[in-house]
Amino acid sequence: MHKVIIHPQPPQHRTPYSPGVLVTGGRLLFIAGMTALPLYHKHPHDPEELRIPEDIKEQTRRAFDNIKKVLEAVGGGFENIVSMRRYLTRIEEQDQVNEVMWEIFGDNLPTTTTVEVKSLVVRDARIELEAIAAV
Repeated sequence: MHKVIIHPQPPQHRTPYSPGVLVTGGRLLFIAGMTALPLYHKHPHDPEELRIPEDIKEQTRRAFDNIKKVLEAVGGGFENIVSMRRYLTRIEEQDQVNEVMWEIFGDNLPTTTTVEVKSLVVRDARIELEAIAAV
């Protein structure tokens, strides 16, 4: 359904993203920004329900768990993700986020854009992930 695009000259370093992904079939699924918060939670927010771990790797894993739930709802998986936007409140933590991405994707990485932001939906959230999948 999609093919990772890499320049013909072999890469000299391992990157935490694919330079390009060509979608050759399927339908596009746009996944809303996910944090470490529970996918479904009360509105207005209940502070007791919105406690999240401080560790950036654990926050990243929980955000991916939420993305996984959306993918599974349409019969997909992480292999279907072709592009991601990563919003971090501490850009210096991107290498730790990359480690989690390699755990999840191996070498079948999506394209990514990483942006540092001042804050996210709740004070302790340090990462939000948005994805596009071809399913």
